[in-house]
Amino acid sequence: MVATKEQKDRDMIKHLTTVAVMLMSGTMAHATSEPNVIELLGQANDQGNYIETNITGSNNALTLRQSMGSASLGNNVMNISINGDSNGGPSGFSFTGVALQSGLQPGVLLQEGYNNSMLVDVTGSSNLFSFLQSGSNNALTAKISGTGNQAAVQQYGQNNHVSLSQMGSGNSISISQRSF
Repeated sequence: MVATKEQKDRDMIKHLTTVAVMLMSGTMAHATSEPNVIELLGQANDQGNYIETNITGSNNALTLRQSMGSASLGNNVMNISINGDSNGGPSGFSFTGVALQSGLQPGVLLQEGYNNSMLVDVTGSSNLFSFLQSGSNNALTAKISGTGNQAAVQQYGQNNHVSLSQMGSGNSISISQRSF
């Protein structure tokens, strides 16, 4: 029996749900199928959130969101490694022109509250990523290698730090930092 597209889609959703559960439980995951839609949304307990993932392949949409409860003082940590082309926000793609004057969106990596840390390594071409940290001791370290990649960074409150390198041609980046 040949699997229909709907059956394949259901199987992929089951696979991604498993990956999401693994990621939210603080374990490491590795995704190699393409294209995937990876979306993790969660609020942390007092210790915070930890996501570590390796993604290999192309045309993967990605949304990772960590937030702390209003009384929490824990850490939000992301350690992300991606190897492939057209990752971040495939489907309708978007961005362009200094990461489209950063209204952000494609490939959203978002942290809110307290000791935020993102370590991101992307290798490939035509990847679109946005990084938003909006409170406390924000730190982003990212390395993007390849051609035609776009990145948008916004950090709002407290001790903002960004170290971002892009290697290759035709890459663009927009960085906005504010503190209060």
